[in-house]
This record gives sequence, C-alpha cells and structure tokens, in this order.
Amino acid sequence: MSTAPVSHTEHVVDVAGRSVRVQVQGDGPPLLLINGLGANISMWAPLLPELADFTVISFDAPGTGRSPAPFRPYTLAHVANVAVRVLDALGLDAVDVLGYSLGGGVAQQLAHDHPDRVRRLVLVSTSCGAGSVPGSLVALMAVMTPARHHARAGYRVAMNMVNLAPAEKESDFLRRQTDGWHHGSPPSTRGYMLQMTAFSLFNSLPWLHRVKQPTLLLSGSHDRIIPMANSAVLAAYLPRARLRIVDRWGHYLLHDAASGAGRHIADFLSAEDHTTSEAWTGARSVDQEEMRKLVRASPRSAHYTQYTNGFVRRMYPIQDEGE
Repeated sequence: MSTAPVSHTEHVVDVAGRSVRVQVQGDGPPLLLINGLGANISMWAPLLPELADFTVISFDAPGTGRSPAPFRPYTLAHVANVAVRVLDALGLDAVDVLGYSLGGGVAQQLAHDHPDRVRRLVLVSTSCGAGSVPGSLVALMAVMTPARHHARAGYRVAMNMVNLAPAEKESDFLRRQTDGWHHGSPPSTRGYMLQMTAFSLFNSLPWLHRVKQPTLLLSGSHDRIIPMANSAVLAAYLPRARLRIVDRWGHYLLHDAASGAGRHIADFLSAEDHTTSEAWTGARSVDQEEMRKLVRASPRSAHYTQYTNGFVRRMYPIQDEGE
C-alpha cells in the first residue's frame, strides 16, 4: 500500500458483510476524519475548506448516514477496525487522523490498536470515556436522543438545551445551519443507541501512555457537552500531546471557520516538523497538577458520574513516558 492521493469519489466498502459509505475528496497527504455521535459525513462540510491541501477520507460509522447498523452491540474498537478496513480498501497505509467527540474515542482506539496506521492525531471536543468529567445534565439529555437528527423542531430544542457557547450564539453560520436544518441521512434509532452504548463502555486511561503519536487536542472553553477539562485529562495522560483551548467556543467549534480550529488543525498536520507549527508552539503542555486544577475548576454536573469518574482516574494514575 502507499500514501498517494486517491481520486475524488464516494465508495461503499464491505466490512464483515455490511456496507460502509466512504467519501474521499481533495488532494494531498491523507487525513481520516471520524465523526461524532449520530453524525454522517455531511457534518464535515464547514471544515473542508480549511483542509483543501489534504486528501480527506470520511465514512458513516455503522448505524449512521447510509451505513446500516449491526444487530449486535459493538465497542469503539469495532469502529476503529472499520476505519482500518476503509483505509485498506483505499490502499492507504499511514494517515493523519482527526476524531471529533465520540469519534475522538475511536481515534484514540485506532492509534493504540494500529499505531502503524496513524502518523499524527488530532482530538477535538472528546474524552477518555470512563473517568471523564461529565457535561451539563441538560446538555447531555439534549444529545441522548436522535430526534435532533430527524426533525427541525427536535434540532432547535436540542440546541436550546445545550445552551451554546458565547461565540456560537454570535455565529451567523451556526444560526443559518439551525434555521436551515439539513443533515442528510439521519442515524437509525438502533444505530444511535449502539453508539452511545459503545462510548459508555469505553475507557482509554489504562493505555493512553502507550499512544506515542504527536497529538493536538482542541477544546472550546465553554463546552457544556464534553467539558474542556476532559481534553486536559487526555493531554496529561498522552506522552506527546498539547492542548489548545479555543476561548468562548463550545462543542461546535468545528462548525464555523471563525473559531480558528480548522486553521490550527491544518497547520499542525501540514508542518514537516510538528513541533515548529504555530498550532503546537501556541498550545500548552499539561502536567498532572495542572490537569487537577482544570478538572477542579470544571462546572459541577448533576450527572451521576461526576464523582465516580474521579475515582476511575485514581485507579489509573498518570504514568511516566518511560514506564
């Protein structure tokens, strides 16, 4: 296999007898995008202009978009294996990987299980799964139903419950997106439930110290769904990671170029030496003490995992890179 660019096409890849929709567009180094909960490949449209110098590969995870849901429950490791099969079908070896929200968990799993397939890693608005800092209970309730993908009214109600970050409330692009409401193929109810179950069983803390790829973490300072403190946890556990906090933005910082997130991603991935990129030098290293400060400063939630997740983090202390 090679890392040469592939043509601009849409594919249907067979994975264990089930179809997976794949889209490839652009020219340049290959970059794999992994979606958030319930989202299909159309969610990446606002980010694509920032990634014009890359060959961008995206796919509908099982149960989302035009990829049918399996009948049996699965784990995020299964979705990571689907991603590997997609890369195999396209003849791609090592690629950069961007994981957003739930897709960030898949990206972590992919980098751990198949380290030779991931060159650099970008994790946006995501968490370690078990051990994470929960978001606002109201915001979490808003995203726990696929209704927001099936009806304009459901989408507007969900956005009101999420209570967008200050910059998101000022975003004309997000306002037009909410008013226009068009998400293409919505997820199936079964597929949505399977994704949520898979993420609820995910925990990367025991093995994050073995993920050696250079990793840029991006998080909005006002994310009420997956609080910024979760990116700080990941940055502290990952041996080669830095955290970039996007002030006044929340969970939807990839949905508007005004956040600058796309520019940071492109800068980090296109630099010959990632340590010289502005995205990297302008980000912060997070040690154990700073992680604790950011976790303690995170808004409290009525979610039942608020305290049990702290116990999980104590079960899996941060390990030195040499361990």
